[in-house]
Amino acid sequence: MSEHSRRELGTFLRSRRERADPSAVAAGLPPGGRRRTPGLRREEVSLLSGVSVTWYTWLEQGRDINVSPQILLALARALALDDTERAHLFRLAAAEPPPPARTPGSAPVSPLLRAFLDAQLPNPAFVIDRCFDILAWNDAERALTEGVNLDRPRAELNVLWLMFTEPLVKTLFDDWDGEARWLVAMLRGQAAYELDNPRFGELTEALHRASPLFRELWAAHDVEAFRSSTRRFHHPVVGTLDLNYVRLAVDDDPGRSVVVHFPEAGSVTEERLRRLCPAARPAR
Repeated sequence: MSEHSRRELGTFLRSRRERADPSAVAAGLPPGGRRRTPGLRREEVSLLSGVSVTWYTWLEQGRDINVSPQILLALARALALDDTERAHLFRLAAAEPPPPARTPGSAPVSPLLRAFLDAQLPNPAFVIDRCFDILAWNDAERALTEGVNLDRPRAELNVLWLMFTEPLVKTLFDDWDGEARWLVAMLRGQAAYELDNPRFGELTEALHRASPLFRELWAAHDVEAFRSSTRRFHHPVVGTLDLNYVRLAVDDDPGRSVVVHFPEAGSVTEERLRRLCPAARPAR
């Protein structure tokens, strides 16, 4: 950490300690006398986190010491930090922020995000999570995947599942083999985030059973990151479509992204997309 980061870390910890409500953590503290200042004492943060008073004091003072992720998590729990504050704490300490706490099941896509999908028309767009489950899509995406049934059980509404089990998808992509290998390598890259997610294990196990090629690619342990590029599709109605694509992170919904395909302005593909999706119907 730089000297500036250490000072910021110490100031942030002190501000969260002084803001903390002692009554909310009373079960973890011994009975105390009357408080002259609000918040928790350093000794109380030490007791709640298991970090020594001296060590914690050095952190607040901005001393040049290294802090492990385990200590940061313990302090975040002791100070009752929310996901945003916890991520900020980790970044100040030059550590990788852990993923936000999960809630059971898949939370619905917000109306604002659905409206954003509709605003992309006639360009295909959809929302995915880190497991590549498809959470929402617009009418142009449904038209692009002509013949592929998107009204299926939630567990099968997944980019990789469709790629490896839907024969029509194989005819849609010009370079299906390259796309399949890239997607598996990207999914492998999510393992560090998702190994504690039951859905991740459920998906990879199902793909192992369904596809020998997936088993082969998964065993290779190749890892790749997302990269914006151009895809060529062979659509059964309008013909060849050359579409650029980008992935946009949804900052207020961590782990979710919007993928948008769009043509070059004035291109044949642009005209074909407008024929493919002439009406702007609501996003699913």
